[in-house]
Amino acid sequence: MKLIKTTLATGIAAALALGVAGQANASVYASSSLKIQNFTVGITGLAANPIQSYEFTLTNTATLNGASSPVQTNTCSGTTPGSGCNTSPSLDAPAANAPGGTVIRANNDFSFFGPGTDTYSNADSVIYTSELGNGVPSSTAQIAESELQGNGAARSNAEITSNTGFSFTFLVSGTGSLSLSFEADPSLYAEINQLSFTSGAAQANMNASFSLTKNDGTSEINWRPNGTASNDCSVTGSVVSVTCAETNDKADLNQNISVTSNPATVSYSRSAGWSLMGVNVAGLTDGTWTLAFNGVTSTSVRTVPEPSVLALLGLAIAGMGAVTRRRKLV
Repeated sequence: MKLIKTTLATGIAAALALGVAGQANASVYASSSLKIQNFTVGITGLAANPIQSYEFTLTNTATLNGASSPVQTNTCSGTTPGSGCNTSPSLDAPAANAPGGTVIRANNDFSFFGPGTDTYSNADSVIYTSELGNGVPSSTAQIAESELQGNGAARSNAEITSNTGFSFTFLVSGTGSLSLSFEADPSLYAEINQLSFTSGAAQANMNASFSLTKNDGTSEINWRPNGTASNDCSVTGSVVSVTCAETNDKADLNQNISVTSNPATVSYSRSAGWSLMGVNVAGLTDGTWTLAFNGVTSTSVRTVPEPSVLALLGLAIAGMGAVTRRRKLV
């Protein structure tokens, strides 16, 4: 009887070990990165300096198998140009590294760790320079990256937001305009590429948007650059003189990619480099306006147990029950 019990237990343990070992090789990976440089705001037709206030915020988060890093965030603000956010860098927040990761992202390291043999989730963001804080064209960087080996789930998110308040007084009412121009370097990547993988998903997301809103609610301009020939800038409200037109839209900054099969790889602008971006808003009227920017890079990856592992677990339980029943009969 001891020989039968021992042989069965050994066989079950070996089968489970093989199943779990195979599952440990199942890897999913996703990354999202956005860099911006030479960002400038130009306003024409003004009778006085329009800047009333500005505020910048960075937020980085990361989660791995249910364990989350502390939320890493920082904010700076000013009233007139140079009165705040004038350090170097203009604004920085520590990188978020989820507990239990096998690699750690250093602060302001925006390189890709890439898919390999690691398990981690992290995010980081920085505003290197700002036109309002440092008096030079603005530049930013943000990244989110996650990888899993074996079962589990991971998420990461980096977000940059800014809000600038203007009080416009134009020399000739209705003839003022505001233009934005910058260069962008977006990158998205998602991959599943392991022999034993059977179920899961890898997703990378990027969303960047600009809005110019008249504070009395009579006009709102929204721009979500999508890298298309059509005009992605929209105008709503009762101020009929306001128009908006893209001057450059060479890259899609609002993109989501994902994969669920094995093997599978999908990417966007992984090595395309810098692209020109710009928009011009004309017909602005006197009053107070707010210019807002929101940029988000995020990842989500997960794997689930293979059916073979669950079947082996059922076999183990059934086998142990059979041994117990036989021992009682004997």
